[in-house]
Amino acid sequence: MPRGHPIVLSNGSEWPNKTATKNHFRALRDRWPRGVVIDDRHDHEDLCALLERYDEVISTGPSKIGCGIDHFETRENNSHGGVTVGFWVIRKDGTDTDFSFIDAVDGQPRNPDAEFVEACREAVYKDVSAATRDFFRRNADEGGRVICAVTGERVSAIASRPDYAVPTLRDIAWAFRENQGWVHAVPKGVVSPPADAQVAAQFVDMDAIIKFRAFHNRLAKIRIVSKSLLPSELAGTRHLTETKFLTLG
Repeated sequence: MPRGHPIVLSNGSEWPNKTATKNHFRALRDRWPRGVVIDDRHDHEDLCALLERYDEVISTGPSKIGCGIDHFETRENNSHGGVTVGFWVIRKDGTDTDFSFIDAVDGQPRNPDAEFVEACREAVYKDVSAATRDFFRRNADEGGRVICAVTGERVSAIASRPDYAVPTLRDIAWAFRENQGWVHAVPKGVVSPPADAQVAAQFVDMDAIIKFRAFHNRLAKIRIVSKSLLPSELAGTRHLTETKFLTLG
Protein backbone atom coordinates (compact mmCIF):
# COMPACT_ATOMS: atom_id res chain seq x y z
CA MET A 1 0.00 0.00 0.00
CA PRO A 2 1.55 3.37 -1.05
CA ARG A 3 2.49 5.74 1.71
CA GLY A 4 1.94 9.48 1.78
CA HIS A 5 -0.80 11.80 0.62
CA PRO A 6 -2.12 11.93 -2.96
CA ILE A 7 -0.80 14.69 -5.21
CA VAL A 8 -3.55 16.31 -7.28
CA LEU A 9 -2.74 19.00 -9.86
CA SER A 10 -5.08 21.67 -11.17
CA ASN A 11 -5.63 19.81 -14.47
CA GLY A 12 -6.96 16.77 -12.63
CA SER A 13 -3.85 14.60 -12.91
CA GLU A 14 -3.38 12.62 -9.72
CA TRP A 15 -0.83 10.24 -8.19
CA PRO A 16 -0.97 8.30 -4.91
CA ASN A 17 2.06 10.03 -3.36
CA LYS A 18 5.06 12.27 -4.02
CA THR A 19 7.30 9.40 -5.10
CA ALA A 20 4.88 8.33 -7.83
CA THR A 21 4.51 11.95 -8.96
CA LYS A 22 8.27 12.45 -9.19
CA ASN A 23 8.63 9.20 -11.12
CA HIS A 24 6.02 10.41 -13.60
CA PHE A 25 7.81 13.70 -14.29
CA ARG A 26 11.24 12.06 -14.31
CA ALA A 27 10.05 9.65 -16.99
CA LEU A 28 8.44 12.53 -18.89
CA ARG A 29 11.72 14.44 -18.80
CA ASP A 30 13.79 11.47 -19.92
CA ARG A 31 11.69 10.57 -22.94
CA TRP A 32 12.00 14.01 -24.56
CA PRO A 33 15.21 14.96 -26.46
CA ARG A 34 17.04 18.09 -25.29
CA GLY A 35 15.78 21.36 -26.75
CA VAL A 36 12.72 19.85 -28.41
CA VAL A 37 9.30 21.42 -27.86
CA ILE A 38 7.23 19.16 -25.60
CA ASP A 39 4.15 19.19 -27.80
CA ASP A 40 2.27 16.18 -26.48
CA ARG A 41 -0.97 17.66 -25.13
CA HIS A 42 -1.09 15.63 -21.91
CA ASP A 43 2.60 16.16 -21.11
CA HIS A 44 2.21 19.89 -21.75
CA GLU A 45 -0.85 20.15 -19.51
CA ASP A 46 0.81 18.18 -16.70
CA LEU A 47 3.78 20.57 -16.85
CA CYS A 48 1.48 23.63 -16.91
CA ALA A 49 -0.29 22.38 -13.79
CA LEU A 50 3.01 21.49 -12.12
CA LEU A 51 4.33 25.00 -12.76
CA GLU A 52 1.13 26.45 -11.27
CA ARG A 53 1.85 24.38 -8.17
CA TYR A 54 5.42 25.69 -8.15
CA ASP A 55 4.25 29.31 -8.36
CA GLU A 56 1.70 28.91 -5.57
CA VAL A 57 3.82 26.87 -3.17
CA ILE A 58 7.49 27.54 -3.88
CA SER A 59 8.02 30.84 -5.65
CA THR A 60 8.75 33.88 -3.45
CA GLY A 61 9.70 36.18 -6.33
CA PRO A 62 8.11 36.82 -9.71
CA SER A 63 5.86 34.10 -11.09
CA LYS A 64 7.64 31.45 -13.15
CA ILE A 65 4.64 31.46 -15.49
CA GLY A 66 5.03 35.20 -16.00
CA CYS A 67 3.15 36.54 -19.03
CA GLY A 68 2.02 33.05 -20.01
CA ILE A 69 3.39 29.70 -21.12
CA ASP A 70 4.30 29.10 -24.75
CA HIS A 71 5.93 25.70 -24.38
CA PHE A 72 8.31 23.51 -22.38
CA GLU A 73 11.65 21.94 -23.23
CA THR A 74 14.27 19.86 -21.47
CA ARG A 75 17.77 21.34 -21.37
CA GLU A 76 21.11 20.63 -19.80
CA ASN A 77 22.00 22.74 -16.77
CA ASN A 78 25.61 23.28 -15.71
CA SER A 79 25.95 23.74 -11.98
CA HIS A 80 28.61 23.01 -9.37
CA GLY A 81 30.87 21.52 -12.02
CA GLY A 82 28.30 18.93 -13.15
CA VAL A 83 25.59 18.60 -15.77
CA THR A 84 21.95 17.87 -15.01
CA VAL A 85 18.85 17.81 -17.19
CA GLY A 86 15.79 19.80 -16.23
CA PHE A 87 12.60 21.39 -17.47
CA TRP A 88 12.56 24.88 -18.93
CA VAL A 89 9.47 26.98 -19.54
CA ILE A 90 9.52 29.32 -22.55
CA ARG A 91 7.05 32.17 -22.09
CA LYS A 92 4.94 33.91 -24.70
CA ASP A 93 7.32 36.89 -24.78
CA GLY A 94 10.31 34.65 -25.53
CA THR A 95 11.83 34.77 -22.04
CA ASP A 96 12.66 31.46 -20.39
CA THR A 97 13.57 29.97 -17.03
CA ASP A 98 14.17 26.59 -15.48
CA PHE A 99 12.33 25.07 -12.54
CA SER A 100 12.75 22.02 -10.35
CA PHE A 101 10.02 19.40 -10.68
CA ILE A 102 11.33 17.88 -7.45
CA ASP A 103 10.74 21.13 -5.55
CA ALA A 104 7.36 21.62 -7.21
CA VAL A 105 6.18 18.16 -6.14
CA ASP A 106 7.61 18.42 -2.64
CA GLY A 107 6.03 21.81 -2.08
CA GLN A 108 8.91 22.71 0.23
CA PRO A 109 10.02 25.05 1.51
CA ARG A 110 6.72 26.82 1.93
CA ASN A 111 6.86 30.58 2.14
CA PRO A 112 4.65 33.19 3.82
CA ASP A 113 3.47 34.63 0.49
CA ALA A 114 2.17 31.25 -0.69
CA GLU A 115 0.61 30.55 2.68
CA PHE A 116 -1.24 33.87 2.57
CA VAL A 117 -2.79 33.04 -0.82
CA GLU A 118 -3.71 29.61 0.50
CA ALA A 119 -5.33 31.16 3.57
CA CYS A 120 -7.29 33.51 1.31
CA ARG A 121 -8.60 30.55 -0.68
CA GLU A 122 -9.67 28.82 2.53
CA ALA A 123 -11.32 32.00 3.82
CA VAL A 124 -13.74 32.26 0.90
CA TYR A 125 -14.31 28.54 0.25
CA LYS A 126 -17.73 28.48 1.93
CA ASP A 127 -18.78 31.72 0.20
CA VAL A 128 -17.85 30.35 -3.22
CA SER A 129 -19.50 26.98 -2.52
CA ALA A 130 -22.73 28.64 -1.40
CA ALA A 131 -22.71 30.97 -4.41
CA THR A 132 -22.17 27.99 -6.72
CA ARG A 133 -25.16 26.15 -5.28
CA ASP A 134 -27.28 29.30 -5.61
CA PHE A 135 -26.12 29.76 -9.22
CA PHE A 136 -27.31 26.26 -10.12
CA ARG A 137 -30.58 26.80 -8.27
CA ARG A 138 -31.30 29.94 -10.26
CA ASN A 139 -29.92 28.97 -13.67
CA ALA A 140 -30.12 25.20 -14.08
CA ASP A 141 -32.41 23.60 -16.65
CA GLU A 142 -34.79 20.72 -15.92
CA GLY A 143 -31.82 18.34 -16.04
CA GLY A 144 -29.92 20.35 -13.40
CA ARG A 145 -27.38 21.71 -15.89
CA VAL A 146 -26.06 25.22 -16.54
CA ILE A 147 -24.12 26.70 -19.44
CA CYS A 148 -20.31 26.44 -19.26
CA ALA A 149 -18.93 29.98 -19.58
CA VAL A 150 -16.24 28.82 -22.03
CA THR A 151 -17.69 26.05 -24.21
CA GLY A 152 -21.34 27.14 -24.18
CA GLU A 153 -22.34 23.55 -23.50
CA ARG A 154 -24.53 22.57 -20.56
CA VAL A 155 -22.83 20.90 -17.62
CA SER A 156 -24.05 19.36 -14.38
CA ALA A 157 -22.82 20.38 -10.94
CA ILE A 158 -20.66 17.27 -10.70
CA ALA A 159 -19.08 17.90 -14.11
CA SER A 160 -18.29 21.57 -13.49
CA ARG A 161 -16.30 23.81 -11.19
CA PRO A 162 -16.02 27.51 -10.30
CA ASP A 163 -13.21 29.37 -12.06
CA TYR A 164 -11.91 32.91 -11.56
CA ALA A 165 -11.96 35.30 -14.47
CA VAL A 166 -9.84 38.47 -14.17
CA PRO A 167 -8.74 39.19 -11.47
CA THR A 168 -7.60 35.78 -10.26
CA LEU A 169 -7.68 34.79 -6.61
CA ARG A 170 -3.93 35.38 -6.37
CA ASP A 171 -4.38 38.89 -7.81
CA ILE A 172 -7.16 39.62 -5.31
CA ALA A 173 -5.02 38.35 -2.43
CA TRP A 174 -2.13 40.62 -3.40
CA ALA A 175 -4.44 43.60 -3.93
CA PHE A 176 -5.79 43.03 -0.41
CA ARG A 177 -2.24 43.01 0.96
CA GLU A 178 -1.57 46.32 -0.75
CA ASN A 179 -4.83 47.70 0.62
CA GLN A 180 -3.79 46.69 4.15
CA GLY A 181 -0.24 48.01 3.76
CA TRP A 182 1.23 44.48 3.87
CA VAL A 183 3.21 44.59 0.62
CA HIS A 184 6.52 43.52 2.16
CA ALA A 185 5.20 41.08 4.75
CA VAL A 186 2.00 39.89 6.38
CA PRO A 187 2.08 40.71 10.11
CA LYS A 188 2.58 37.86 12.53
CA GLY A 189 -0.63 36.49 13.97
CA VAL A 190 -2.69 37.00 10.81
CA VAL A 191 -2.15 33.60 9.16
CA SER A 192 -1.40 30.21 10.70
CA PRO A 193 0.63 27.71 8.64
CA PRO A 194 -0.75 24.18 8.16
CA ALA A 195 -0.65 22.12 11.35
CA ASP A 196 -1.60 18.56 12.30
CA ALA A 197 -5.07 17.72 10.92
CA GLN A 198 -5.02 21.05 9.04
CA VAL A 199 -4.14 20.71 5.36
CA ALA A 200 -3.99 24.39 4.48
CA ALA A 201 -2.83 27.67 5.95
CA GLN A 202 -5.67 29.66 7.53
CA PHE A 203 -6.44 33.12 8.84
CA VAL A 204 -6.36 33.26 12.63
CA ASP A 205 -7.08 37.00 12.83
CA MET A 206 -10.89 37.26 12.64
CA ASP A 207 -10.81 40.93 11.72
CA ALA A 208 -8.54 40.12 8.77
CA ILE A 209 -10.74 37.28 7.54
CA ILE A 210 -13.88 39.46 7.67
CA LYS A 211 -12.13 42.23 5.76
CA PHE A 212 -10.72 39.85 3.15
CA ARG A 213 -14.05 38.13 2.53
CA ALA A 214 -15.71 41.49 1.92
CA PHE A 215 -12.82 42.65 -0.28
CA HIS A 216 -12.85 39.39 -2.27
CA ASN A 217 -16.61 39.37 -2.75
CA ARG A 218 -16.53 42.90 -4.21
CA LEU A 219 -13.85 42.07 -6.77
CA ALA A 220 -14.22 38.38 -7.61
CA LYS A 221 -15.74 37.40 -10.95
CA ILE A 222 -16.25 33.64 -10.77
CA ARG A 223 -17.82 31.66 -13.57
CA ILE A 224 -18.89 28.05 -13.93
CA VAL A 225 -16.81 25.98 -16.35
CA SER A 226 -16.59 22.36 -17.36
CA LYS A 227 -14.18 20.24 -15.32
CA SER A 228 -12.88 18.80 -18.58
CA LEU A 229 -11.28 22.11 -19.58
CA LEU A 230 -7.53 22.23 -19.11
CA PRO A 231 -5.61 25.19 -17.62
CA SER A 232 -4.26 26.29 -21.01
CA GLU A 233 -7.80 26.28 -22.43
CA LEU A 234 -9.05 28.55 -19.65
CA ALA A 235 -6.14 30.99 -19.60
CA GLY A 236 -7.06 32.83 -22.80
CA THR A 237 -10.74 33.18 -21.88
CA ARG A 238 -10.51 35.01 -18.57
CA HIS A 239 -11.18 38.43 -20.08
CA LEU A 240 -14.56 37.39 -21.53
CA THR A 241 -17.23 39.91 -20.55
CA GLU A 242 -20.49 38.26 -21.69
CA THR A 243 -20.52 35.80 -18.83
CA LYS A 244 -22.84 35.04 -15.93
CA PHE A 245 -20.87 35.23 -12.69
CA LEU A 246 -21.63 33.89 -9.25
CA THR A 247 -23.33 36.24 -6.80
CA LEU A 248 -21.13 36.54 -3.72
CA GLY A 249 -21.89 38.00 -0.33
